[in-house]
Amino acid sequence: MKRIAVDIGGTFTDIVYINDDTMQMVTDKVRSTPREIGQAVIDVVKKIKIDVSGVALFIHGTTAGLNTIAQQKGARVGLLTTRGFTDVLEMARGDKKEVYNSMWKKPKPLVPRNLRLPVSERMSYLGEVLEALDEEEVRTIVSKMKEDGVEAIAVCLLHAYANPDHERRIGEIIGEVWPEVSVSLSHRVARQIREYERMSTTVINAYVGKTVGGYLSRLGESLKDTGFAGQLLVLGPSGLIGLDAFKDSLLYTLASGTVGGAAGAAYLAGHCGVKDVVTMDVGGTSFDVSIIKDGQNLEIHKAEIMGYPMMMAGIEVRSIGAGGGSIARVDEAGLLTVGPESAGADPGPMAYGLGGTESTVTDAGLVNGLINPDYFLGGETRLDLELARKGVGSIAERLKLSLHQAADGIKAIARNNMTTATTKIIIGQGYDPRDFTIMAFGGGGGGMFAGNIAKDMSISRVIIPPGPGVFCARGILTMNLVHTNAQAHIRSLDTLDVRELENVFGQMENSARRTLAAEGISPDKMEFVRSLDMGYEGQHHYVETPVPGGEMKEGVKKIIGDAFESLHEARYGHRIDAPMVTINARLKAIGRIKEVPVTEIGRGKKIPSGAVKPSRQVYLDGGFRETRIYERDGLLGGNTIAGPAVIEEPFHTTVVMPGQTLQVDKLGNLIINTGGA
Repeated sequence: MKRIAVDIGGTFTDIVYINDDTMQMVTDKVRSTPREIGQAVIDVVKKIKIDVSGVALFIHGTTAGLNTIAQQKGARVGLLTTRGFTDVLEMARGDKKEVYNSMWKKPKPLVPRNLRLPVSERMSYLGEVLEALDEEEVRTIVSKMKEDGVEAIAVCLLHAYANPDHERRIGEIIGEVWPEVSVSLSHRVARQIREYERMSTTVINAYVGKTVGGYLSRLGESLKDTGFAGQLLVLGPSGLIGLDAFKDSLLYTLASGTVGGAAGAAYLAGHCGVKDVVTMDVGGTSFDVSIIKDGQNLEIHKAEIMGYPMMMAGIEVRSIGAGGGSIARVDEAGLLTVGPESAGADPGPMAYGLGGTESTVTDAGLVNGLINPDYFLGGETRLDLELARKGVGSIAERLKLSLHQAADGIKAIARNNMTTATTKIIIGQGYDPRDFTIMAFGGGGGGMFAGNIAKDMSISRVIIPPGPGVFCARGILTMNLVHTNAQAHIRSLDTLDVRELENVFGQMENSARRTLAAEGISPDKMEFVRSLDMGYEGQHHYVETPVPGGEMKEGVKKIIGDAFESLHEARYGHRIDAPMVTINARLKAIGRIKEVPVTEIGRGKKIPSGAVKPSRQVYLDGGFRETRIYERDGLLGGNTIAGPAVIEEPFHTTVVMPGQTLQVDKLGNLIINTGGA
């Protein structure tokens, strides 16, 4: 099988091509094109000069949805909701999210007040019709929205999770009155309780639909022009999704891209025999952290983008504004700050010579000798050392430091931000950082920071995988088709009707089978994972609890209850003597794709002469040190390198700090032993 993955980042767009039959792999990258993000995809496909006519799968991780929210350039959305609930978006949860931040402001609703219109209807929380839908009123509202220039309609009715009949009928009426308009129905986007979060999720889906839907359509046509005739899949929050299935859940692009590295790390960790891993993806714009526990990616069921909550299950990745392009500044108090603002792809760091006027983390690494100016992108681009010196020098002057002290300070602050974010996510889950291995990658240089971060966190081992500069794109190729579905099912466990629950799961599984079959997955490659969101009576939050597959019998309730209490005790440290309740039934439908082959590299104890490059002075631990430099592609499995050392490759730099050692394993991973634990 031939397959391609393209991942768009804030600074670069990466591509990985794999031919399973010949074991050929081609990787490359181009600068991202923020003004027309799809152009970078076509540019990088053309750059690798591969005949794409025989490519079976083209998998794409995109930031189109995220950029739409960040730039507030989505569709003009009209919201249709139950009378009396038009201000739910404005009211939100009513609390102040950041209690001690006097400058915090609630995000502005994505639908203005005049476009949030009520309709007469009412369902009970049990799904009983309390007031019939006024269909003529709906027709009038839709006609008014058309006159007001609405571009997409979101429909979110009270208790539609229990009975979506009124929403379905509104969708039909909209199709009759205005068939061209894009429609998002809450029961198809997020059929779960919590009115505000469900409405926010539905509105976001409508808001990004115009941009994302149009972008993916244009991309599909552009790929056909290159000769591609295979299947185009898009990366979602849990796995890959076909374009047809994407239409009801365009908000999934908000998590597209960042999860590729996390999934690829779990896949690689399995081949390395490592179960507990914290991933560190250092890009040009952001630093993304994720946890792998017992070989599995941790997942979440709700997320937040730019302050807007979403009900969206997927791999948990937390991000901060810290990367190679993060801008360094001296604030009004005379303190050095780094990020979250980034120089991005245009104009980029000062050293790019494209008009950047502020120093970045990349400039600092260049000034202190960690980055070779003549080997950026494998020598394709030469970085301007003097421009980098000029930018860092202006900061040094304000701080009354030497040039190299200022550059080291920039890197130290960026690293501290990364360490804080990583510690927070690990300890927040109740884990001890010392039990984890770091896997670092990313085009911004995860390998430049990982050794020091591991030392700061008392973590003893770091893994730098092969191709770390394009690892997210490579990770996308390890993922399967995944469709997640959740449906409110609020019951007491004691009185739960297992036949009713089995019917709920059965309906979801039948729907998922049809979707996977349409995406070319045969029945023997389909897998279904059931779970229930559960809590003790009166709790506002829940624990996802596994449910056995197959035919359910009465004894399954005890199995489910025991599993819930064990998970609750593991997470919160105690059990409660109270009735247990179910909140949502969840199903993960997996369509398995042929695994990407893993190959071993040549072995030998002696470092080949071709891997040894001229040494240079590198500023480490407060001073310059004569540092050995190696070309990664020339190293063999079994090679051992003592720090200080720098391992270079076209899209990445790895630093081995003094006192640390690096070993190359049989798969080509760089294993840094830090002595940190």
